[in-house]
Amino acid sequence: MKITQVLFFVVLAGIALSCNAQGSQEDKQSDNSQVKAEKVQVYYFHTTRRCATCKAVEDVSKQAVKEMDRNNVSFAAYNIEKPEGEKQAKKVGVHGQALLIVGGDKKMNITREGFMYARSKPEKLKEIVQQKINSL
Repeated sequence: MKITQVLFFVVLAGIALSCNAQGSQEDKQSDNSQVKAEKVQVYYFHTTRRCATCKAVEDVSKQAVKEMDRNNVSFAAYNIEKPEGEKQAKKVGVHGQALLIVGGDKKMNITREGFMYARSKPEKLKEIVQQKINSL
């Protein structure tokens, strides 16, 4: 009986963690900082196995950048389970799924907002992405 309960808990935890978004503490601290930057990069880091929300975060964020029609803002998505994605993730200091806006030496982690709004309120996520970019 105990083995069944433990196995059930492990499977449940695995499912819950399969779409877990994470970032570093430094990212959370720089969330509200503002700085002038020549080039702004929006990064979306994901894993190979992706749920509908993971895909929506990428699609909505990419669309938000495209709608801005600014030459100094670009979007890039990386699979952190592939060598190029792993290298880029280390470069910006993330260890898992993340939605980041990087301008100069400032980094804003909006992963939580991405997963919160990508499917339920995509316009709100677009607004957040664009607002954060404009604040740089």
